[in-house]
Amino acid sequence: MTYQQRASHNRPSTRMRSLRLRLDMILSPSIRTPHMADFDYDETDPLTVSVTLHTLEGSVVRWIISRDLLFDGTEEPSGIGDVRLWPSVAGLRRVVLMRLEVQGVSCLFEMDLMHLQEWLLETFQLVHPGTEFDQVDWSATVATLLGADRGHRGS
Repeated sequence: MTYQQRASHNRPSTRMRSLRLRLDMILSPSIRTPHMADFDYDETDPLTVSVTLHTLEGSVVRWIISRDLLFDGTEEPSGIGDVRLWPSVAGLRRVVLMRLEVQGVSCLFEMDLMHLQEWLLETFQLVHPGTEFDQVDWSATVATLLGADRGHRGS
């Protein structure tokens, strides 16, 4: 779960799911400002969702959030630290509230629970929960971490 400015590089993906969703930034109980957000899930990075927030000024901010945290937040209060989510009701609508914080400054967003939850369930069809590490080549990963492959590289 990290905050970063949007990078301008695109990674090829064999299977990806995206969702464009309206988020309302809650400034006070009676003041909200609409924003659009793109939620992107790439099976090659199965633990995370990239959330790109489009500001009113035209800039974008990207957060990398745990897919499990997002889903858990549709059902119960979830998260600690810089990302927290919880389900709620606004009027007659079921919503998810998402609080994002950077260096002591936080923003509170409200979004439609049903659309987010349905989209997350689609990502579970790409990579089932609990199987995220099944495709990892652990031998190669450990060798890279230990530097064992240094002697086998060409010059």
